[in-house]
Amino acid sequence: MKIVFLIQNLYGIGGTIRSTVNLTAALAERHQVEIASLLRTADEPAFAVDPRVTVRDLVDLRPGSPYFDGKDPRHSQPSADYAKGELKGYDRCSRLTDERMASYLAACDADVVVATRPGLIVYLSRYGTRRYLKVGQEHLIHDGQGPALLAELREHCPALDILVTMSDGDAAVYRAKMPLGGTTVVSIPNGVPEPAVEPSTLDTRTIVAAGRLTPVKRYELLIEAFAKVAAQRPGWSLRLYGRGKEAPRLQELIDELGLNGRALLMGPRSPIETEWVKGSIAAVSSKLESFGMTIVEAMRCGVPVVSVDCPFGPGEIIDDGVDGLLVREATPSALADGLLRLIDDEPLRRSMGAAALANARRFDPSVVALRYEHLFTDHLWSRRRGPLALLIGPGRPVFLDRLAFMDRLAALARSGVRVLLPRRATKRPRVARAPIAAHCLVRADGGLTIRLDRGSWPAGRTAAGWSLKLRRHGTDTAIEVPLTPSGEASLQRGLHRLAEGRWDVHVARPGQRLRRLASGMCDTRILVNASPDLNRPLETWTPYATENGDLSIAVHARDRHAEVTDLVSSPTRLTVHGLLVNLPYGPLALLARRRGAEEGAEGVGGGQIVLPAQAHLDGRFSCSVPYDRLASARERDQEVWDLYLCPGEQDAPLRLGRLCDDIADRKAVDRHPGHSVGDVMARASYTSSNELSIHISTVEAD
Repeated sequence: MKIVFLIQNLYGIGGTIRSTVNLTAALAERHQVEIASLLRTADEPAFAVDPRVTVRDLVDLRPGSPYFDGKDPRHSQPSADYAKGELKGYDRCSRLTDERMASYLAACDADVVVATRPGLIVYLSRYGTRRYLKVGQEHLIHDGQGPALLAELREHCPALDILVTMSDGDAAVYRAKMPLGGTTVVSIPNGVPEPAVEPSTLDTRTIVAAGRLTPVKRYELLIEAFAKVAAQRPGWSLRLYGRGKEAPRLQELIDELGLNGRALLMGPRSPIETEWVKGSIAAVSSKLESFGMTIVEAMRCGVPVVSVDCPFGPGEIIDDGVDGLLVREATPSALADGLLRLIDDEPLRRSMGAAALANARRFDPSVVALRYEHLFTDHLWSRRRGPLALLIGPGRPVFLDRLAFMDRLAALARSGVRVLLPRRATKRPRVARAPIAAHCLVRADGGLTIRLDRGSWPAGRTAAGWSLKLRRHGTDTAIEVPLTPSGEASLQRGLHRLAEGRWDVHVARPGQRLRRLASGMCDTRILVNASPDLNRPLETWTPYATENGDLSIAVHARDRHAEVTDLVSSPTRLTVHGLLVNLPYGPLALLARRRGAEEGAEGVGGGQIVLPAQAHLDGRFSCSVPYDRLASARERDQEVWDLYLCPGEQDAPLRLGRLCDDIADRKAVDRHPGHSVGDVMARASYTSSNELSIHISTVEAD
């Protein structure tokens, strides 16, 4: 079969996009599969598309692209045919998208066309033809749609052959509430592949959640629940991954509850598997979940999920008390009780994690794809009213009636035989050379194992003679590490000396120019609970993906260091707690230096303020910076004061920083509230190199 999936924007981040990428990869094992993206907004998709899947973009909105459609006058005209009730989707569509989609569907030679959101269902209803099955996917639930959109779906869904919901409960609601005529309504869950990383060890003190930062996810409920957890279990933290308009409001709530440094808005991550495995518990607080993609993702990483029992997905995925917990009341106290139950009962947490890992295999894309194959084949049979051909290995096809065909197909799939159904020959569009990706693992000894992704470099070739070249950013300093024929390299502490800074990772191939490596899986879980050796110089290697998706390594190498472990920002002062690395016990002082002031300049007028600091016998230190001292010393409306620890009169000051964990750039993640001191606002923050500073700014009078 040739199967086409219509998607609004393959180049964004979201559950619908991820599930489509997973399903198309599984279907491509036996079928010709194409993704038609209504919009193109980036050079590469955020989620890796299987190379066997053809991608076609209908409207290119990349500024600077030679195919840029943003200046087409039709792009400025509102859409006449997209679902007006789907507000978010409608705002991005236009008369141009109407015409491009109409042309595409009129010429489409597929056997099956699947629309993955309501607006695209309306397009398929208006423009689709009887040459192919018309299938709609509902990734939200019926009762979660607005009345205007439901009215449009009632008009257009009867033109579909099949409507697929993500849960049995939602399928029942559609059958009961929406007159669909001859449209078949079935439930098939999303597929989630086996992660390319080892399961979580469940030994961090981290709760993880992920999803769009929107009201339906109710992350304020989760943050309030975590505030109750944090009060009782101060060693635990919450990491929330995703982007959305709710981010500022959620950060305000974190500030209000004093959870700074413990509840972190991590931003979006792709791939997300390496973040799930850093958690010991996953949390879901949604108002509704048509399926619960993140629930299955966490379970496939061996992480038990504590979820509010909302309609419909959680209750159909989680076996309550076996592989996770369902919280019956959507209150902070009830959710906190569920989290605390798994925090306090480690044996239960581990048994649930093992059960989650096993039970989530039923959502493997190969299993889900087979259900779609049966569904499509059954409906195509009912249309064609003739025998279907099955070709097993070389030779002539065997013609079978529908029931025999379905039985034989299922038996072959269960036995592991690859089944090829006849496909039309089509000319595949030329694909630009994709970047070579590399996966990176931080080992227990602090070294790195870097492995090329075999799927992103030429098939049939080995990496014999290839090497990694690490270049210190902004310099000519570089080191070269040979790759094994399978494409793996090992960086070892002591053997490979990396100076402090950012190191960019390239692949060096014989006779060719250096090629920057894209970041694949960066498994840095070993660093989450990392603590420095207090008796040795500091050296940390933290691999991460840059904003462009390339692989880099943040390196810190210091003979002595003052490691920040906790910040408390009160209305009057910033209090810092930390660890003394390779420093003897002795008197300490805190130095606040105005950025740009000369080293050694004394007194407030010279841009330096010396404050007391306390050393503890167990290697810890603590100190405080009164905001009024900085406010009274300010010379400009905007100033930055960098913080140092002075171990002795003859020793150079040590920059305070938080370097010993998995977060390569804390600046946008570990945020702290500003406090007014007279006409001055003081705010603690980290620099791009994870060092601690205080920003001072004049507050304008109303």
